[in-house]
Amino acid sequence: MTADPNSDLSSPLMTMKGSDDAIVCARHLLRAARRKFFTRPYDAVSMEDIAASAGIAEAKACGLFASKEELFASLVVQEMAAAAVEIWCRTVGSTDMETVLLQVARNYVGLFGSNRATEIYRSLICVSARFPHLGRIIYEHGARVLLERLSAYIAARSAEGCLAVSDPDLAAQQFLSLVHGNLHLREVLAAQPVSDTEIDRVIESGVRLFLSGYRRDQRQESRVARSEHLGRSADECRSAGGATSH
Repeated sequence: MTADPNSDLSSPLMTMKGSDDAIVCARHLLRAARRKFFTRPYDAVSMEDIAASAGIAEAKACGLFASKEELFASLVVQEMAAAAVEIWCRTVGSTDMETVLLQVARNYVGLFGSNRATEIYRSLICVSARFPHLGRIIYEHGARVLLERLSAYIAARSAEGCLAVSDPDLAAQQFLSLVHGNLHLREVLAAQPVSDTEIDRVIESGVRLFLSGYRRDQRQESRVARSEHLGRSADECRSAGGATSH
């Protein structure tokens, strides 16, 4: 991943070609599809229902989206891409690394623990077995966007000497796992309620653990310097021994 941490991550809600009227109609269809797909089972929704709700002829709707599956995929890609960008863009403009990571973690957990995210996740579970390629499409436009931005941020802080990270991509994945734990699974399955206090505890503990593992502090620098000094001393001893033998 080579995303620029300072780049603009404007959300590509969907790539649409055609007249302005076609783009407006497509947006109306997506809004109607959101109301239908996220409140009813996938099989209970038809293109006819969505077109009627959007106030658009079904024939015109099918001209914009070839199938219900394509419309559903476009909707979820739009939602996930917007969510991935929102998580980062809502981060406070702080230069303190811990503050930034805490805010990213709170945005991430807060957004993916929201009703909107839960509705998307449940909808995906229902159709993923029949349309497995949807998961890959959604990952590319949602989770991967966030991971690339987070990876770039970690790489930049590592280059500055704040972190000691050899694999920013892996570190980004580890960070999200640490600050989220099983909170999303519990929320989706409704196994037990998750309090704000518990969410804060998981997030703060996860950020501390991440930084304790990757932050380059004085002790690490001392160990590195000591190791380098011992290495130089050993080389000098070997060189001196070789010179004496001659």
